[in-house]
Amino acid sequence: MSRCFLSLLLLMVAACGGGDDRGKRRGSWGEASDRKFADWRILVEVAPVSRGHVANELVTHGSLESEAMADITPEAAGVVTEIRAEEGEMVARGQVLAVLSSPSLEAGSERAKVELSQARRRFEQSKVLHGTGAISDSEFLEAQDAFEIAKASFNEARGTRGFTRLTSPIDGTVALRNVRLGELAGSAGPAFQVVDLERLRVIVNMSEGDLIHLKKDQTVTLAGTYDRESRATGSVLRVSPVVDQTTGTIRVTIAVDPMDGDGLQLRPGQFVEVRIEVDRHEDVLTIPRKAVQWLDGSPIAWRVIDRPEGKDDEGKRWGQGKRWGKRDKDEKPFFAKLFADDDKEKKSEDDPWEGVPRRIVERVNLTIGYTDADWAEIEDGLTEGDLVVTVGGDSIRAEAEVKLPGDPNPKKPKDDDDDGYKEGDAPADGESE
Repeated sequence: MSRCFLSLLLLMVAACGGGDDRGKRRGSWGEASDRKFADWRILVEVAPVSRGHVANELVTHGSLESEAMADITPEAAGVVTEIRAEEGEMVARGQVLAVLSSPSLEAGSERAKVELSQARRRFEQSKVLHGTGAISDSEFLEAQDAFEIAKASFNEARGTRGFTRLTSPIDGTVALRNVRLGELAGSAGPAFQVVDLERLRVIVNMSEGDLIHLKKDQTVTLAGTYDRESRATGSVLRVSPVVDQTTGTIRVTIAVDPMDGDGLQLRPGQFVEVRIEVDRHEDVLTIPRKAVQWLDGSPIAWRVIDRPEGKDDEGKRWGQGKRWGKRDKDEKPFFAKLFADDDKEKKSEDDPWEGVPRRIVERVNLTIGYTDADWAEIEDGLTEGDLVVTVGGDSIRAEAEVKLPGDPNPKKPKDDDDDGYKEGDAPADGESE
């Protein structure tokens, strides 16, 4: 009976052990220290809770336009012979943008010039003859009237000949060139459009209830609806004293401050978000607005804290506990205890997490005050210096481990025999399994 029990025991040991090499690659009977290098942290970006100012703003949308914008349309038809300005070029008032050729206008101008010359000669002769009494007063007056009529006709012909030279009526930038060399340009549509980019404005319609908050010279922030990096500032220029009875809104005109042409800027015709500042809180706790999330209609934030001491994974990583069932994190299987190598038990191994910050997140319910385009005022829930998640908080949960940019990775143990990573090693950043 004892021999049978001993044989059965040896067979069970051989089946469970699988050889020294197999034992090494399995991780020394599931010791937790061999599996602590599995890095499942979530990479997030954070920002500290700090003191600052937050504005209370009225938000609406509108389209940018220029106070000074001119469409240049040919007053007479003609063939385009010269183009002297292109889209995006700065032009001055009176500068020629294009030249047209119109044979009829040119012929009319020449004819008027000849007629004026003839009328002048007759008038000069009439003065001499009238002085000697050779002609009557009425004949002299007729020659004088003919000269004045010829002069007026010549001035008119010279003016219409100027229609062949398209000039800019304002200082600005060419926004549109709608003519090409050799084509016939007429009055059907504008040949050029010139816009003064230094005098932009946006006209918005605000609710009647906002009238008590609006006044001249209030600060305004504008941002592109589809490009939040394109921004500008301005001020309230005019507030209409009349409420539209049909819509219940008031017309507000906002002047846009001149923008730096070297950076991103807003352009006429662009749809923008308009924020009119009506109040401001100074020296209050603030966090980036993108750190605020909403859960069931209530604002929350994810605060990053140090992982509590003694907190372990409870056998959840890399299948620990699945093969042997639930057990204490330091407990070994029965045969591992029975045939444990005392030397290996006493051998201390380096902690792969040594020097690596261990952080988790916790959900914080917030009470917020004013919010503007960039910041949110914190009335309750956080204290100055707390770290809150700004990027990466959409899919995390409470007590999830997180990693900040610049945090080191855990050291990866290597197999003593082949210098390779042990089975179950976590891949490094950017490395496939």
